Amino acid sequence: MSSAIFAAKKLLRKELKKKLCNMSDSQKAKESSAIAAKVLGSDQYKMAHNICVYVSMPEEVCTEHIITNILETKKSLFVPYFNKEEMVMVKIRDMDDYISLPVDTYGVRQPTDYREREHAMSTCGLDLILCPGLGFTENGLRIGRGKGYYDNYLTKYEKVWGKQPCTIALAYSVQMLDHVPTTESDRMLDHVFSV
Repeated sequence: MSSAIFAAKKLLRKELKKKLCNMSDSQKAKESSAIAAKVLGSDQYKMAHNICVYVSMPEEVCTEHIITNILETKKSLFVPYFNKEEMVMVKIRDMDDYISLPVDTYGVRQPTDYREREHAMSTCGLDLILCPGLGFTENGLRIGRGKGYYDNYLTKYEKVWGKQPCTIALAYSVQMLDHVPTTESDRMLDHVFSV
């Protein structure tokens, strides 16, 4: 990555984190509810069976309602497990399983027994991935937190399965941008759902 793009991304991440910190809890709740309704009403969601959803951190669009709906409607729920090296999507059996997941240092529920769980990549594949990030353009460009987890996962997924699952970013209004600096390793998403 060129030093100019790296610097631009670093500055943009800082600006976006500040905007997210300045959002009120009530505004986050209002926008999260509207975005969840868009997801649940979308054809992409209705047609999907195997769905990966990020477990939201406090500054991200809340995914609790979506997760509950997936489990209640008997779709298959996968959530990301990540460590310093990689991210894998692991299956959550039911609501009790989800609720019992330990909370990590970032306040995110993550399975500690991820090695024993079904991995989407090696078993059934995914129809839909709901992606977090810090900023997005309407046409699907994304800037994440800088670890490359989703870009790397989508690249690996395409090599294994020969295709991509549908990808949808969930974005607060303050996360929508006109431009995102990118490199060849940055993956474009299919859709961005915002308010």
